[in-house]
Amino acid sequence: MGITLESKNFSIDMGYGGFRNLRIKVAELTGKEIGDHYKYLEDGMFKSGKERKEFFEKYDQKISDLADKFKIPSGILDFIYSSDCEGDLTYGRCKQIYKVIENYDNNICYGYCGRKDCATFKDFKQIIKDCIDNKCKMKWR
Repeated sequence: MGITLESKNFSIDMGYGGFRNLRIKVAELTGKEIGDHYKYLEDGMFKSGKERKEFFEKYDQKISDLADKFKIPSGILDFIYSSDCEGDLTYGRCKQIYKVIENYDNNICYGYCGRKDCATFKDFKQIIKDCIDNKCKMKWR
């Protein structure tokens, strides 16, 4: 079981780990502080009770502070913090992501490595660009 990201004309498949890594890369490209803070989110997953509540209150406040300080586009935050299981972004929010990622590429496999069509960052950019060009939503399920 995994995730399919899709636009009007393209789709890519990946596992939840690949999707996590893709969103970490988008956060890092947005800026070092947001990238570091996004990775720090994993520390909260193993807390419980009052400690968990306090962690997420502080975490959420810092997101708000970073968004204000660096003027982080809402499309970036929506993408990295939306549910893993299901989500979508308007083409306007895809434009915000594209501005951050357009000059980046890597050879990292985000999809299923054993498949010929293993999803890469280039494939992700193609989906984002397709959403912009066709004024459609990017969806993942």
